[in-house]
Amino acid sequence: MLADREGHVKVRANIAGEVEIRVSVGDTVVRTQAIAVVEGDHEIESLSVRKTSTVVDIHVATGEEVAEGAVLMTVLEMQ
Repeated sequence: MLADREGHVKVRANIAGEVEIRVSVGDTVVRTQAIAVVEGDHEIESLSVRKTSTVVDIHVATGEEVAEGAVLMTVLEMQ
């Protein structure tokens, strides 16, 4: 997950499965915090940010089935 020039990062699912979003737009999130979980057929992926960030947009809802590579949310990394 690399930031664009403005510091926005698109958080993507690395596996296909059912998503659970654990944050809301406007939340400040830290490196160790699970912001989303994707439960696939044989594995579970817990997603977090690499730097303290603010959630700016959520693109999917909890319970939604997503494909591998689907954008789940956009965050803005803090400097």
